Amino acid sequence: MTLDPQADTVDQLILDHPDHSDLPETAKDLIIAALLGGEELSSVLGGAAPRRAAPPSPDTEAPEPIGTYLASIEVTGFRGIGPTATLNLVPGPGLTIVTGRNGSGKSSFAEAAEFALTGQNKRWTGRSAVWQEGWRNLHATESPRIHVRLGVEGHRNGASVECTWKPAAGLDDRTSFLQISGERRQSVADLGWEQPLELYRPFLSYSELGGLLSGRPSEMHDSLHRILGLGQLVEIETMLKTARRDMDDRRKLAATQLPELRSTLASHPDPRARRAEQALSGKVADLDELAALAIADEPTTDTTNVPLRQLDVLDLPERDGLVREVEQLRGALQQIDDLAGTPVEQARALAKLLSDALHHHHNHPGQPCPVCGGRTLDEAWAEQAQAQHRRLTEQAERLDEAHEAERESHRVLRSWLPTLPPALALALDLSAEAVKTSDARVAWQHWDELIGSADPHKIAETTLVTFDALATALQPVKAAARQALERRQAAWKPLADQIRAWVDTEQASRQAAQMFAALKAAVAWLQKVGGKIRNDKLAPVAAEATGIWNTLRQESNVNLGAIQLAGTGTSRRVDLKVNVDGVPGAALGVMSQGELHSLALALFLPRATMPESPFRFLVIDDPVQSMDPAKVYGLAKVLNQVAKHRQVIVFTHDDRLPAAVRHLQLDARIRIVSRLAQSQVTVTGDAHGDPARRYLDDAAAIARDDDMADEVRRPVVCNLIRDALEYTCHERIRTRDFRAGRPIAETEAAISEAQGLRATLALALLLDHRRAGELKEPLERLHPAARRVVAFANRGAHGESSGDLAGLLTDARAVVGRLSQP
Repeated sequence: MTLDPQADTVDQLILDHPDHSDLPETAKDLIIAALLGGEELSSVLGGAAPRRAAPPSPDTEAPEPIGTYLASIEVTGFRGIGPTATLNLVPGPGLTIVTGRNGSGKSSFAEAAEFALTGQNKRWTGRSAVWQEGWRNLHATESPRIHVRLGVEGHRNGASVECTWKPAAGLDDRTSFLQISGERRQSVADLGWEQPLELYRPFLSYSELGGLLSGRPSEMHDSLHRILGLGQLVEIETMLKTARRDMDDRRKLAATQLPELRSTLASHPDPRARRAEQALSGKVADLDELAALAIADEPTTDTTNVPLRQLDVLDLPERDGLVREVEQLRGALQQIDDLAGTPVEQARALAKLLSDALHHHHNHPGQPCPVCGGRTLDEAWAEQAQAQHRRLTEQAERLDEAHEAERESHRVLRSWLPTLPPALALALDLSAEAVKTSDARVAWQHWDELIGSADPHKIAETTLVTFDALATALQPVKAAARQALERRQAAWKPLADQIRAWVDTEQASRQAAQMFAALKAAVAWLQKVGGKIRNDKLAPVAAEATGIWNTLRQESNVNLGAIQLAGTGTSRRVDLKVNVDGVPGAALGVMSQGELHSLALALFLPRATMPESPFRFLVIDDPVQSMDPAKVYGLAKVLNQVAKHRQVIVFTHDDRLPAAVRHLQLDARIRIVSRLAQSQVTVTGDAHGDPARRYLDDAAAIARDDDMADEVRRPVVCNLIRDALEYTCHERIRTRDFRAGRPIAETEAAISEAQGLRATLALALLLDHRRAGELKEPLERLHPAARRVVAFANRGAHGESSGDLAGLLTDARAVVGRLSQP
C-alpha cells in the first residue's frame, strides 16, 4: 500500500519522524498498521505479519488541486424550503452575503450544499433523533431534491451534484450522482475530495463556531484538530489506546480465571489433577504439561489407568489360526504314530550299511563281501543295493519330517499367546462392574501350563478347549476395563476441557502481554511525536490566526499570544494564551462570547484557505452572532480580504454585516432570502449589495447635489459610471471564463492587462482587450445608448463632458443591466 504523496499528511509525518530509533519493532509495526486502518491493526494484533506501507516515490508530486467554486444551490423540499428555490452565485472570488430573517430559509441553502457535497450536516451531528428526522419540508409537494452547480477550473460548464429521495426514504437513503463535463459519475468522491473534505472542510456552521471554543476542552481540542487536518492523528491514537485497553484486559484474564481452576483441581480425585497442580505451582505455568493432561483420551502413566488400558487392548489372536496349528500338530503326531513299530525305524541304519557296501564295491568291484565272505559284490548286487538304499532313505526322511512338523507346531503354539500379562497378574477388583480378574488369570495360567507341557498329545487334544475357556473368561474383564476407563474419562473430561480452555486463555494472555507492552510504547511515542506534529502544523495557522484576530478584535483590549494543543486523552485541550491590558491570562477565562466566536473564526479561516485545498469557496453560517458592532466591522474587513482569492458566502440574519460592508465601501454581492406562505422561499438581489448599482446610486446622489460645483461633479459622476461599467465587465468576464473552464489565474491576468474602459469592454465583448478599436458594432448590439454612455464617461472622467447627467445615468443603468446579462 502506498501512502499519500502529500508531505504534510499525518501518516507521512509520522513515518518520516526521525525520533523513532528506540521504538521496539513491534511497536513500529502497530503504528504502521494503525495508519493503514482498523482492520490492519486487528490483523497484526491477531498475529498476522505486518504490511509495510510503501513511501511515495521521490519523483511523485502532489497534483495541483483543481479549483472549485459554487455556481448555484437549487433546493426542493429540504428543511425550510418547500417549492424549488435557487440561490445563484458568481463562481469566482468575491464576497456574497446571504441575508434574511430567522426562519427565512437561508440556512437551508447552506445545509443543502453541505449535505450534497459531504453527506452530512455538522449542525445536526450529535443531536437527538427529533432534530435529525425533521429534514423533509412539510409544505413540499415534490420529492426532496438538492442540485448544486459547481464551477470547476479546466472543465467547461463545470460540474453538478444532485441528491434525490424517494417519498418514504430516510435522510441517508438518498440517490446521489456527480456530473462533470457531461459525464455522469457516482459521487463527489470522483473529484478526489474525500481527504480534502476532512483536511480543508469549507463549511462552518454557527454551532461549530460556537462549539469550537465554548464546549468541553476536549471538544475544542478535537474541533481544532479537525480544522488543522489532524483528525487522523486522534483516530490513530484512539485506535491504539483502545487496543491497549483491550490487551490489558486480555493479559489479566488467565490470572482472573486461575483461582477457579485451582479450586476444581484440588477437589478432583484423578491423579492427573495432582500433576496439573504441580504444573501450575511454578512461577510460570508449564503449558506443555497442562496441554498433555488436557487430552482426555491420551494414555497416561498413572498406575491405576495403565492396567485398565492394557486390559482394554488385550485381544487374543483369531481362533481360526489356532485351529490350523492344532490340526497340523495332530497330523504330525498321527504320522509319527503310524510309523512307530515299523522297519522304518531301522531304515536309516540299513541305509548307512548299504551306503558303505556300495562304496567298497566301487573301490573293489567283483570281490566277495568282506563281512560275510559270501556273495560276490558284482554289478547286479550293486543295482539291487542302490534301489534298496533309496527306499530306506525315503522312509527315514518321512519320519524326520513328521517329528519336525510336531516340533514346529509345538513351537508355534508356545508363542501363540504371551506369558501372563502384568495386568492380569494384579489383583484388580472391578467391583463397579461386578467382575474380577482372577478367573481370567487362572484361565491364562492353565494355557501357560498346557503349552509348557511335554506331552504333545495332551496339547493337541486340549488346546482349543483351554483357549476357548480363556477367551470366555477374558471377555467380561475387557468390557469391565473399558467401562472403568470410560467412567474415569467421563469424570476427567470436564476438568480437561477447563484446563484446555485455561491454557488457551493463558497463551492468549501471554501474547496480549507482549502486545500490551508494544502498544504502551507505541502510544507513548505517538503522544510525544504527535504533540510536536500538532504544534508544527498549528504554527503557520496560529500566525495567520493572530493576524486575523488583530483585524477582528476592533477595540478589544485582548492580545492573542501563543496557541498550542496540549494534553492527551481526557485531559486534551487547547492552550490559548492572551494578554489583557498587558496582563497574561487564559482566553476562555477572559474573553467574551463574541470574542470567542471571532477567535474561532480566526482559527478556521487559515486552514480552510490553504493553497492545497481544492475548495475555492467558503460557506459560513451566522458568524455575526454575539459580536459587538466594532467586531462586525473587523469581520467585514477579514471577509473582504479572504474574498480577494476565495469565494466567500456568508449566511446571516444580522443586518450589521451588510451595513458594515456598505459603510466600509467594500465590494460584496448581497442576496436577500424571504419566506412566503407554504415555505415558498425567494431570493432577490440588494441594490446596495451590488457594487455596480452602488456606484450608479452614488453617482446619482452626486448629480443631484446642487451645492457641488459642476466642474467637480461631472468628473466624479463619470468616473463612477466608468467604475460601474468596468466592475460589470469584470463580473461578465469571470463568469464566462469560468464556465468555459479557463483557470482563474489566467482570467485575472487578462483583466489586469486590460487597462482602461475600452480595453475592458473589448475583453468582455470581443474576448480580446487589443480589439478596442472594433467596439462600434458590439456596443450597438448591446444597447442603443452604449456607445454614447462609454464616450461620455471617458470624456467626462477627464473633465471634457457636457450635457444632461440625469439622462446619462438613466442610460448608464440600462447599459450596465444589459452588460450584466450573460
